[in-house]
Amino acid sequence: MKNRFLYITSIMLSIIGFTSCAQKTIYDLAVQDVIVFESQNKTVLKNKTILIKSDSIVAIVSADEKISAKKIINGKGRLVTSGFVDTHIHFRQMLDLANRNAPKKLDQTYRKKLTKKFLEFGTTTVLDMGQYESWMPTTLNWQKNPTPDYPNYYITGGAMISKEKKNPAPHHTIVNNPKKKIQKYDSLGAEYIKLYSHLNMKDMKALVAEASKKDIKVFAHTDRNKVTIQEAMQVGVRNFEHFFTVIPSVLNLKTQGKFIEKRFKLKKYDHIDDFAASMTFFFAYIKENPKLEKKLLLLFDEMAKNKATISTTIHVLAAAAEKTSFFSSFNHFPIRNKPYYPDYTEMHKEELKNAFDIMMQYLKIAHDKGVSIRIGTDNREAGKSMASELILLKEAGFLTKDILQIATWNGARAMGIEHKIGSVKIGMKADLIIFDKSPLDDFENLLSKKTIIKGGEKYIPETNQVIATLEILNNKDSNSVLEYIDENVKKFEAYELLEIGYHLFHIGEIETGKTVLKQVQIVNSNFKKIYYEDAIKRIAYELARKGMIEKSIKVFELNTEKFPNSSEAFENLARIYELTKEKELAIKNCKKSLELNPKNNSAQEMLLRLELNNNN
Repeated sequence: MKNRFLYITSIMLSIIGFTSCAQKTIYDLAVQDVIVFESQNKTVLKNKTILIKSDSIVAIVSADEKISAKKIINGKGRLVTSGFVDTHIHFRQMLDLANRNAPKKLDQTYRKKLTKKFLEFGTTTVLDMGQYESWMPTTLNWQKNPTPDYPNYYITGGAMISKEKKNPAPHHTIVNNPKKKIQKYDSLGAEYIKLYSHLNMKDMKALVAEASKKDIKVFAHTDRNKVTIQEAMQVGVRNFEHFFTVIPSVLNLKTQGKFIEKRFKLKKYDHIDDFAASMTFFFAYIKENPKLEKKLLLLFDEMAKNKATISTTIHVLAAAAEKTSFFSSFNHFPIRNKPYYPDYTEMHKEELKNAFDIMMQYLKIAHDKGVSIRIGTDNREAGKSMASELILLKEAGFLTKDILQIATWNGARAMGIEHKIGSVKIGMKADLIIFDKSPLDDFENLLSKKTIIKGGEKYIPETNQVIATLEILNNKDSNSVLEYIDENVKKFEAYELLEIGYHLFHIGEIETGKTVLKQVQIVNSNFKKIYYEDAIKRIAYELARKGMIEKSIKVFELNTEKFPNSSEAFENLARIYELTKEKELAIKNCKKSLELNPKNNSAQEMLLRLELNNNN
């Protein structure tokens, strides 16, 4: 009996001791007195305190409960959601100096660009949908080693295409042997792949089968009538990119594109903004054709039945229709602050706005039918575009709770990381947004000030030096830019100076751009690559197309100065002199091009033409 008493006493003392220890637990961070939006079930929990150890949520308790924490944020009854998830970004877009001219290799300094592009806006997790394979060792290391200083960064590697595609973009990867390609990605530690629209069915089927064996998640962009969404689902694809890619799964782009041009009196598109507009017009065309609309609705039913997901990418189409607060497109260059389609009348623009509204109606129908919508912004200003996309969803009639789920849980679930990211629950990563004003009260509050918690630590934004410098350029002059950089040079990353320098080239401020680029290696002596021949050539031709001929010549001359052994650089300079009818200079540079490369056939033809015209 005595032993039993002692045993019970021992148990009681243990319980008391355990309780005492539990009460003494000191957390790393407490987010006190908040309203929690739990994204998975779309539930709202009031009067809560979120307790964080290291980078994870370990408890959610009543706001009245006494706790001990090293740091406390007083939520004052504000709304807390999980950090936003963007499932379709391109880091390459953010580093491009001209179209298709991002650096071929990365170092750690570039990672800070992701922080400035995303964390300030509440996007804490991103999936990069297509990059140079040469980046993969670096970016996979970032993926495997998340920290509070950067967004959680996941990658798919290169966008996979079949070998019949000619002149592929540098971030595309040709698949000659699907099995070996997947084995290579698996050996690197890749968890995701992207199948691009230039992929044929044979290669897609083989890639999906191999990826399944390795537990690699597949995402597919299918918009060239090679493989439809229905066909892709038959071989096991469940995640699709861009809502506008439903179009080629219900009609033929080439044949019915002619009807679109005729119906809306459009010219054949030759610019990325025209492309965005044309995709939007297709939805208006479908709405006017009951048979096509029926096919589209049946596609939504089939996608819902197969539990398919699709990313949004609606900001860029809305921006092309001038229905957003700021402009950002698939391609940043040529630099512009509004869409470029000089042939559009006011009637075209109104019809485009109407077509965009119709597209959003179909997106809402897809959602209502059970298709899982997730955010995928796909543009240079992706972090800023997140809020734009969410507001567009609200304007289209989506419920606020659904929108918050789309921005968080849906993306995480499609990526297979919903066990650690995408909702505010015990065991999840402590990536949080604390809104100053609740979007549940008024959705415009989505744009209110936010406190961002990343990996259990409060994010303190730094000045975005690129934005600050370009604002000075817009409001003052290039001399003021140089003064600002001189005064703050230690605050710049080398790549930021590189971006500013090339921006100045794009707008014709050549000498100022060159002066800025001289600072790059002062900031980082290991930053070797400053001038890119192809980027400079593209900028020069763009200036020429804008009629800025003298500045174009200066940029072509810069290329010959920086690449004195390039036959193409001198050939390009000769061409611009031919355009300006400065024949002697054209001939001189053409001869220099041939001196460097006697087999340059196009330069030979130009020289013959120039000399013949000169003799006449």
